[in-house]
Amino acid sequence: MEYKAILFDLDGTLVHTAPEYRYNLVRLALNEFEKRAENNVIDRFWFEARRNDIIIQEFGLNPEVFWQTYKKHETANFDLRKKLTKPYEDTLFLNHLQTIGYKLGIVTGAPIYIADLEIAMLDANRFGHIVIAQPLNGVRPKPDPHGLNICMEKLGVKADETIYVGNSDEDIIAAKSAKIFDVLIDRKEHLFNGLRPSLTIESLYELKRLV
Repeated sequence: MEYKAILFDLDGTLVHTAPEYRYNLVRLALNEFEKRAENNVIDRFWFEARRNDIIIQEFGLNPEVFWQTYKKHETANFDLRKKLTKPYEDTLFLNHLQTIGYKLGIVTGAPIYIADLEIAMLDANRFGHIVIAQPLNGVRPKPDPHGLNICMEKLGVKADETIYVGNSDEDIIAAKSAKIFDVLIDRKEHLFNGLRPSLTIESLYELKRLV
């Protein structure tokens, strides 16, 4: 198959946010409820798709109530996130992909102000379309494939012409649901048990085998 477009998740795929940020942020929210969580549980909350289940089962909280508090601290700690976030070195390979004619896109579930910060670190002009998969934007969040389908439509490509690269189970599930070739990039931050991506890579440079 000749691929024409490569879509990417954002945080954990193209940009790295230091672990201390997520541990600090989640604990600030939990402290308001006098709750505690170990790092491995916070990692599951951060990386895995079923976050509401983790909030209920591990945090012992109502998801709607927790999210309100979490988002308050997320906004208040924006400067810390900016300080602790940077592009991965291998994003230099995006220049090559663009040069040889691939259409590039981003589909992320990050809040728009965080997505804007991270995309600015990568040069937004290289991406043909960017989808913020959030209900506020009228886009169903991953693992629903809605955002991927919108991005493909805007780029003018079909599912069998498209690759999606992400670092989490929700990325792989969304890509498979959209019938896109799914690629898990393993940044060695979290282990997903039972996940079966079509291809696993540890660096964006490994996309050479597909292009």
